[in-house]
Amino acid sequence: GRAIVWGDIALINGNINAQGSDIAETGGFVETSGHYLSIDDNVIVKTKEWLLDPENVSIEAPSDTRSDTEIDSEFPTGLGTESSPRKNNATKTILTNATISNFLKNAKVMNITATQKLTVNSSIDLQGGNLTLHTQRGGIEINADITSSGDNDNSKLNIHSGSWVDIHKNITLGEGYLNITAGDSVAFEGDTKHKGRPVSEAVIEAQGLITSGKGKGFRFNNVTLNGTGAGLRFTNQKKSGDSWWINGIENKFDGNLNISGNVNVSID
Repeated sequence: GRAIVWGDIALINGNINAQGSDIAETGGFVETSGHYLSIDDNVIVKTKEWLLDPENVSIEAPSDTRSDTEIDSEFPTGLGTESSPRKNNATKTILTNATISNFLKNAKVMNITATQKLTVNSSIDLQGGNLTLHTQRGGIEINADITSSGDNDNSKLNIHSGSWVDIHKNITLGEGYLNITAGDSVAFEGDTKHKGRPVSEAVIEAQGLITSGKGKGFRFNNVTLNGTGAGLRFTNQKKSGDSWWINGIENKFDGNLNISGNVNVSID
């Protein structure tokens, strides 16, 4: 049997049974998904396969109104290694920045995924760890600083977006690595209507590869780019043909742009 529970707001609280002829071998599939997904502790699901599919995930500061913010609650699977990274709890749409930073400080590996949008609303300190932010179809929005204290040479931030990436704050990793792959445009700009902000408050410091979607470009607005180590390479992907006007690729540079180290912006 199959049971699919979906809604803009999906509050799951009760029993769901989806059984085949032999539940131990062949029986059942349950999917619970939604723009907002909440799974209460007393839910009982009897099936062979249960898919938990949150559309949107946000990273916030700790709050007195929230409980169960421990690492094993927010990231229940994985060992925190390259081959077995910690993965976010699919029943939770809000994760805690302090929980993430504390785990990463021992050079641990963590993956955070969402079907649609992923938003960082509170600062994260990688501290030598390896963090991946991933969306399947929606965008990724960075509204708080992502930094690396201590052993920052080994810090790695990987951003993989099925759509756009908007970075409104600082990403300062020192000699650490920043790798971004987007299905659409990648923007380094303010979060206000006119996108402006003081250039001193918008610093991207790392080494790595930033790739926009096919036929899509970059937007730089009042930003400091510091390519450390092997440098920062910003690459546009061609959609068809060899010319920028065939692809419609447009990179925008507005306001002040401070560049230091090794920075390259080019069409692949």
